[in-house]
Amino acid sequence: MPAGTGVLSAPLHAAGFDIIPADLFPEYLEQAESRHAGANVVAAFESETGVSLDADIRDALFGDQAPARSGELRAAAADMEAPLPFADASFDIVLCVEGIEHVMDRHKTLHELRRVLKPGGRLLITTPNLLSIRARIAYALAGQRALKSFIDEYTSVWGKSPDGKRTYHGHAFLISYYQLRYSLYHCGLRIRALHRSNWSPSSVLFAPLALFIWLGTRSAQRRAVRKFERLKREGAVPADAAPPYAEMMRHIMSGALLFNATLIVEAEAVGG
Repeated sequence: MPAGTGVLSAPLHAAGFDIIPADLFPEYLEQAESRHAGANVVAAFESETGVSLDADIRDALFGDQAPARSGELRAAAADMEAPLPFADASFDIVLCVEGIEHVMDRHKTLHELRRVLKPGGRLLITTPNLLSIRARIAYALAGQRALKSFIDEYTSVWGKSPDGKRTYHGHAFLISYYQLRYSLYHCGLRIRALHRSNWSPSSVLFAPLALFIWLGTRSAQRRAVRKFERLKREGAVPADAAPPYAEMMRHIMSGALLFNATLIVEAEAVGG
């Protein structure tokens, strides 16, 4: 969730995965299923997204012949900021694709996503990457991640239900790697991997700035390291807690963060 028009759900369902889509606006998927019923599932994907499905992904999912989109897939009505209509530990994997930046209370959302995951289950979450070199430059110039978009109280509302009770907020609550990491930790999830996404040509062009990003990040971490060590001595941090800073530096300086437009995080549900 959010399932939207089934861009992800329909191909996975057609490939034989047990998929349960959920969305604040379940009618979006129903309308798309009706629109693409009987069409080749890859062709429907490309029609919805305007991009080609990578050949290796297409072959892994469908082999030589992609099936037709059934037209029968339906989404459960679910609000990402309310209790989800699923039992505890229902799922092996939860996909939250381009959704977390639309919710006002991300901790409420992440707690619910953790609740419906089995222990050891994985959350794959994607969101616009605020720490690519391109996004950093745009933020320095315009105070936001891109020069071609804007956040305001009118244009950042992307939709409302006919009764006016459901609001589809746009990118009003964007979240960086740092904020997402913090929230995942405090909601019972641990980052296990960052995955590559779509390249940002502007970020690649400004690659020499990576040295300054390393220096700035290293400098900013020093005070946090000292505070971490002090809190550990005082007992405010568990004695067996490992400092996270080396891992964070690896993530920050990875190609996935510096040069990709989308942040893709794989997190594991920990604890009972």
